[in-house]
Formats: sequence, structure tokens, C-alpha cells
Amino acid sequence: MYILKSEMAYELKDTEHEIYVDAPEFLKKSDYIATVGDICTIKIFEQIREPNLAIVDLKTKRNTLLNSKQLEIIKNIGIHNIEVENPAGTISKSLWKAIKSTFSKKKNTKIITKGEEDLATLAVISMAPEGAKVIYGMPDRGMVVVDVNQQTKKRANNFLKRMLV
Repeated sequence: MYILKSEMAYELKDTEHEIYVDAPEFLKKSDYIATVGDICTIKIFEQIREPNLAIVDLKTKRNTLLNSKQLEIIKNIGIHNIEVENPAGTISKSLWKAIKSTFSKKKNTKIITKGEEDLATLAVISMAPEGAKVIYGMPDRGMVVVDVNQQTKKRANNFLKRMLV
């Protein structure tokens, strides 16, 4: 299990990437799309296509449950569904294993976390194939698109190495 050190939390609040309110059109040309977060998953599904991997917790802003319309959209995402425990501020072994298993499957997958899914972005970037697009939500701001390449993998892996294991 990876555990976020409190002094590292501030590093995740800022991003060098552009923040989008709506899904950018260039995502339509992407071979592999992974989303982390309920609202950005819904936007990508509605505006672009079904993500290959969606990681959600059926909440928004940590404690607000999705409404019935949002839940219905989430329900329709993914052929393969996995539920895992993932406490806040962590990447649990079960979440890591679930993410890793999706890259060997050819079926769109939805992982529902009991707890939080925020840090899953790091694991997805670490394991995703180069060229994949990883989209995660920034509460009250929009969504961030990360192009998985050697540089973004290195940054994610370095961050993971600094977390408590």
C-alpha cells in the first residue's frame, strides 16, 4: 500500500497541465483513455466516448453522493467491473492490482473504490502504455489531461517512490 505523506499533499494540488472545463476534441483520436474521478468520467463518456478504464468512487468533492442521473451514466460504463477498498490518501494493494489487471484485458473496465480514488492517477500513469491519455478531475476547476510518456511516467514513479509503502 502507498500512503501519501502529509507534506507531499501540496504537490498534487498544482499542475503544469492545462485545465479543461469541457473534454478537449483531441481526445477523440486517442487509442486509450483512462479517467479518474466521477465528474470527469461522466464528461468524457458524454462528450468523447466510453473510457477504456474509469476509476470512480460514486461521489464528488470527497463526500457528496452522485445524483440518480449521474449514477445511471456511471452504471453504463465498463463491461468489466471491479470493486476495491481504498482508504483516503492511499493506493491500496487491491486498487494497484485492479489497475494492473486492466492493461492485460481488452474489455473496458470500471473500478469502483470504497474510500477515495484520487491517488489512482499516479498508479494509472505509472502502468499505462505510452500514448495513453489519463484524465483526472480538479474539483471546482475542471479536468486535466496527462499524455503518458517517459517524462510523465518518471514523474509519477518518483512521486510513488517518495510515498510511504
